[in-house]
Order: sequence, then C-alpha cells, then structure tokens
Amino acid sequence: MSLVRTGQLRDFRIAIRSLTGHPLRVALSVLAIMIGVASLIVLVGIGRGSEQKIRKVIEDMGPNLIVVSAGQSRVVKGQLGQMGMMTNLTLKDANAIAAECPSVRTVAPAYFKKMLVKFENMTYSTKIVGTMPSIQEARNVSVRPGSFFDETENSLMAPVAVIGPTVVESLFGLRDPIGASIMIGRVMFHVIGVTASKGSVAGEDQDDQIFVPLRTAMVKLMNVTYLSTVYVEAAGVNRIHTAGAEIKSLLRERHRLRENKEDDFTIRNQTDVMETQKSVAKTFSLLVASIAISSLIIGGVGILGVMLLSIRERISEIGIRRAVGAKRRDILVQFLVESSFLGILGGIAGLFLGLGASFGVKATSGIPVILQPDYIVLSLVFSLATGLVFGIYPSWKAARLDPIEALNTEA
Repeated sequence: MSLVRTGQLRDFRIAIRSLTGHPLRVALSVLAIMIGVASLIVLVGIGRGSEQKIRKVIEDMGPNLIVVSAGQSRVVKGQLGQMGMMTNLTLKDANAIAAECPSVRTVAPAYFKKMLVKFENMTYSTKIVGTMPSIQEARNVSVRPGSFFDETENSLMAPVAVIGPTVVESLFGLRDPIGASIMIGRVMFHVIGVTASKGSVAGEDQDDQIFVPLRTAMVKLMNVTYLSTVYVEAAGVNRIHTAGAEIKSLLRERHRLRENKEDDFTIRNQTDVMETQKSVAKTFSLLVASIAISSLIIGGVGILGVMLLSIRERISEIGIRRAVGAKRRDILVQFLVESSFLGILGGIAGLFLGLGASFGVKATSGIPVILQPDYIVLSLVFSLATGLVFGIYPSWKAARLDPIEALNTEA
C-alpha cells in the first residue's frame, strides 16, 4: 500500500513540475474556465439578489393584493399598456366588491393623477393618489413619522396629505415636513404624515407619491366622478384567484357586459407578478448556464490542445519512464493529474475573480449580489470534471506510446 501511495505522489509531483515549466501555456489553457466560473458566480449572484429584492418589494406592497384598473390592458412589445382610460369604474363598484365578494378582505378605491406640488419657492411634479384609509391594509402602507388620515377626514373632504420620502427629499430636504402646508394644484394641503420607504417596482418609485382623502381629490382637485383603480386585499394567498374570479363576475354583471363583450377593466394580482418574475429568473438561469457551459467547453478544448502539445514535446521523457519500469497506468495517471489540475486551477482562479467582481458590482452599482455556495461548489466540480474529461484522450494516447519508438523520437 505504501508503494502505491509513493508512486501516486511521484506521479503527482512529476505532473505539477511539468506544468510549472510552462506558466504562459497553463494560463492560456485555464483562461476560458476561469471566465466561465466567474461569470456563473457573478450572474447567478445578481439574479438571486434581484429576485430577493423584487420579492421583498412585492411583499411590502401586500402579497394578497389585487389591482382592478379601469380600461383594458394589452402587452405590446413586452410592455403592459393601457388601451384607454375608461370612466365606468366607480365608487359604487368598489363598495359592491367589498359587500358581495366573500373572498375579499379589504377594498381601497383610488384615483390618481400627476400634478404640480409647491412648497415655498420649490415646485415638484408627483403622483397624487386620492384614496381611503383602507389603502394602508390593502397596499401595506405604513406611516412614520406622523399619521394617516381617517374616514372622518375623508367624509369632510379635509385638505390633508401623507407624502412619500422622495417627495420629502425633493421639497423639504432635511427639514421636517410634518405640519407644513403644501399647494397641490390650487388647493392648500396640510402635511400630517410621511410614508415608510417602499422602493421601486418595475421602474416606478413607490415613494414618489402623495396620498390625500378620496373625496377631497375627486371633488376639490380632479373634479371626477369615477376611479382609476380599486386596490383589493384577498382574504388569503390561497384565495387570490377566487377573489379575482368573483370580482370579474360582479363587474361584468354591474357593467352589463354580454358574453361576447370583452372586459372594460383589468384585474392583476401579485401571484401573477411572482410567476412572471420566476419565469424571467428561469430564463436568466438558463442563459447563465449556457454561458458557463460554453466557457467550460472552450476551456476544455484548450486543455485538450495543451495536453496533446505536451505529449508531443515529451515523447522521449515518456519513453525513458517506460524503459525504467513505469507502467501504462502510471503514464495515464500522470497526464490525467495534469489535465485535472488545469481544470481545478481554472476553477479556483474563476472563484476568486467571481468573488472580487461580485463585491465590486455591489459596491459600485448598489445592485444586490447574493453569493450561492451551492453554485460555487458546483462550478469547482464542473471545472475539475472538464479537466478530467478533456484529458482522457491525451492521457490514453500518451499511455499507448511504444517505449522503443518513443526513445528513438526527438522532441
């Protein structure tokens, strides 16, 4: 047993000594593997980080949220667009949803419009959302500091406003906005609260908006009698689709739509958003895998070429080893060790490059990067496997050399 181990160590030392004699050749052969492993680590990290960020944003908005919008939506060139503003989604529809849909827990009607807001000599354009206090439950809105308006203030059409952090930064800077008066359109509003930050969803800043009582918005600001949207909270995650079906049936009945008529409203829920996000993540993962596999194959071809060139240069060495008693198995093991070492060397170099690039991306761009230990281990295993697989033919070719012909051949 000790003789076998001694022979294996000798083969390993010979293999390593052979490789260290050609550092440039080794570097070129492992470059593609290094790039493949680094790409896998960085891109998977970015994908997982983005997935976690989107999931958190969706949870912050309310995992049971259903959005009923006026008008039809169509996907055009990958973008969800409104086909036209309808005026038949009303407050009575919202009340009917709350009263007649058993799978619905909370309903928050809303009308929104982008308007100019003024504070002292500062002017800023933002989205004004007229809604009810129930928006806090439906869309998971929390206020700190200050407070949200209540049903009494909505009924009395009180000119009060709850503003988002982006609006605070744009109008007030470092000053405390609570108690300040701002001009929205031609109406003066009293700021009573600031919403907690929620970030962006699909490129839209959720902090760049101002909430005002719905009746105040419809009568004093926008002069409308219809709604833009009804935010609905389902009674549970497992009842989202049931709630959507109930809402659809109710609105079609209330809007007197015949069977051959399309909906004059659009219903979207967070489950659909999550499924879309998962589909995008799956596509991204396949793209990352294809890049990594392509790089590993290219690296494997590089290892194959280096090993064949190495055999050609070392025919005499192989002949001498065979002449002094080395078996074909010893030659085979030696060259397999060399090719495997090239593969794992590329994997380790790619690991360090990927870790460095991940931290660099996170530090410079702010994009969340989550390192996946399973992918790191998997990439190293594939690197080793690439070196081993692409080293089989050269190793077999070296082991099959005739020792007498090898001794008579000049490198």
